[in-house]
Amino acid sequence: MPLPDPDLAWFQTRVPELVEPLLEAWQTAGGASADDAPPVLADAFAQLLEAMVRTEASLAGDGTGTASRATPEDVTELGEYAFNLFNAALEWARRLDLDEVMDGLQGLSIALALWIARHGGYLYTAEPVADALALYANRSKEPSELNRLYEVMGEVLDAIAPALRQDLEKTNPGRPWRVLNLNRAIVATRTHEPALMESAFETLTANLPEDAPQFFSEGMEQMERLDYPPQVREVMDKYYRQWSVKRSLH
Repeated sequence: MPLPDPDLAWFQTRVPELVEPLLEAWQTAGGASADDAPPVLADAFAQLLEAMVRTEASLAGDGTGTASRATPEDVTELGEYAFNLFNAALEWARRLDLDEVMDGLQGLSIALALWIARHGGYLYTAEPVADALALYANRSKEPSELNRLYEVMGEVLDAIAPALRQDLEKTNPGRPWRVLNLNRAIVATRTHEPALMESAFETLTANLPEDAPQFFSEGMEQMERLDYPPQVREVMDKYYRQWSVKRSLH
């Protein structure tokens, strides 16, 4: 299942492909009026695409023009607006039972997150991206897919807003920061590449030290159950001993 690439041409093609069936299904269902009805969303998405084009042009400029150059804060704000539209579109797709549109919107959320990250912005609305990446992780089996997914998860983690990285909401096990870190470590394990596992595990233990012991304990159980290759078991055993065995002895 290929991941989308955050290219403007891709957005300009893919967004209308998702909005059109939403409009058609809404009209067929009677066209109920609402502030976020599909026709309103269609106009808003068109404006979003125009804003993305302007932002990229501004960021690519040399700063000598009269117009002020776009800033990371501008990218972050535009990204938040984009995710508001995404959430509204996803809710309409659910209401209208448009499974294919819902799947397409998951890919769109990942592409939006990467576009924000690659243009210097921060992600404050991280839950849709975490959910979408988890969905892709469940569907990915080929090594090339898992490697690409691992890279994308890393980019998304790096773009998470500082306020979310502080991880103050520890009572919520489904918080995006936690989900992204754990799922990235799982994907790294599924690649069977020790170097990726080491990198993901170091990030996990730094970002979620309280979750590390259970993660590596469960990881060792999976090593036995699924008969992972020796090089994978070796890395998991190393971290299991560091974070589970040693800590249980103190």
